[in-house]
Amino acid sequence: MQEMSSTPGFPRPKACLSFWLQHTQNSPLLEHRTTETLPVKSDITIIGSGLSGVATAYFLLTSGPEDKRPNSVTLLEAREACDGATARNGGHCRPNCYRYYEHYKAQVGRDQALKIFQNEMDTLNLTTEIIAKEGIDCDFQRGYTFDTAMDRTSADELAASYAAFTADGGPVDGIVTPILDPTEARAQTRCPSVIAAYKFPASSLFPRKLVLHLLTLCIEKHGLNFQTNTPVRRVVRAGEEGWRVETDRGAVETQKVVYATNAFTATLLPEYIGRIFPFKAQCAAVVPPSAYAGNRMLRNTSALGTGEYIMQRSVDGIMIFGGQRRSVPVERLLRNTDDASTISEMSKALKDSLPEYFEEFQEENLAEGEGMVHVWSGRFFKPSSLNSHLTRRLGIMGYTTEGIPYVGELHDRPGAFICAGHHGHGMARIMTCARGLARLIQGGSWEATGLPECFQPTLERLALPPKAVVHHTGQSDVAIGEGQV
Repeated sequence: MQEMSSTPGFPRPKACLSFWLQHTQNSPLLEHRTTETLPVKSDITIIGSGLSGVATAYFLLTSGPEDKRPNSVTLLEAREACDGATARNGGHCRPNCYRYYEHYKAQVGRDQALKIFQNEMDTLNLTTEIIAKEGIDCDFQRGYTFDTAMDRTSADELAASYAAFTADGGPVDGIVTPILDPTEARAQTRCPSVIAAYKFPASSLFPRKLVLHLLTLCIEKHGLNFQTNTPVRRVVRAGEEGWRVETDRGAVETQKVVYATNAFTATLLPEYIGRIFPFKAQCAAVVPPSAYAGNRMLRNTSALGTGEYIMQRSVDGIMIFGGQRRSVPVERLLRNTDDASTISEMSKALKDSLPEYFEEFQEENLAEGEGMVHVWSGRFFKPSSLNSHLTRRLGIMGYTTEGIPYVGELHDRPGAFICAGHHGHGMARIMTCARGLARLIQGGSWEATGLPECFQPTLERLALPPKAVVHHTGQSDVAIGEGQV
């Protein structure tokens, strides 16, 4: 584990294959390099090919006044196309619609907190719009999700968030439906231990397919130069205006540079040490028993009361189930950049907790074939070595001091921009952040971005004491400060 003053380093050359990576191994963008050598110059160079980097390229190349669009954009990726957190997440675009309001209000005030919640709904709607506009086949399903409470303490915390949000004018009519009758909550969530639930809009999708489609569109129709397996080692000033982006394969001279580097940002921008932290998470792909197949599949997603979440893919019935951060000391997760191996205690906790939420998942109830054919943790295991219905996967998130991202032009670095630190909540934020960042890069004002002002990478934010706010759902936030990790 790194010391407080150290950087996260670079993405590891070989990481585990998540469910999303496994099922896109046929992509022609693997090992893609648009040109054999790096371009010598580029109007804009973007570092990172997750959703942040690719969506920023998409909006730069397809939106805004024609005379403001760049003639050349280069996208550099340390590993394969979309091979970081986007390709290892839970497959949700799930806005917070009231929950954690008190936390955000305490961090940034009432007005900004309300803007954060509006931004997340805007992101869900923009993601829906882009997928429809571009005809993207990414298993997208717009529907509803539940926040659930398994005990009175959790129910009281959800009720307090809802009350605080509505008291400050937060919109809930036609958006959030409280389900406070335990019998009804159990019937709707199909979770027998639920005593209360809140229902609101969300979506599920195949995140890597979304990114690969946008990436292909940008390359084939808009001239994007995409270079895989090209880690950026350093970015330095090049004259009075412009930057030199240095890689193992050479350097690119660029007028503007975008850091879409999330958990690894502080390696290239040391001022973000103690501001953006890597945080390791783990989840699983589950082949469900017959009780959750066919017409009995889950139709909505859920955040379960103790920090887990689950969704079921309509196209194949596979469930994505994640969480169990509380099963190991938080020190093993915070600033951990190892996405090549799983944590065995978390894997076991995920497997053991499924029957706690859904009765039909007891091992003795699983029929032959109701299980995964393998488990991955950087290498494959034969199914006979692990009697498991889980395919485990993990990713490295970028946590921040306040739980909100950094988006905008960097202080004292004219022509350098950032979109990083999405705090494990990127699918509900990135699409609007990327659109707003593209408008800034094209010369627009902050007001034109439509983003909360608190997302800006200001000196005041960088001056905050180093800490990471770690959400343990159903518990208070845990602030990890200097001397504790």
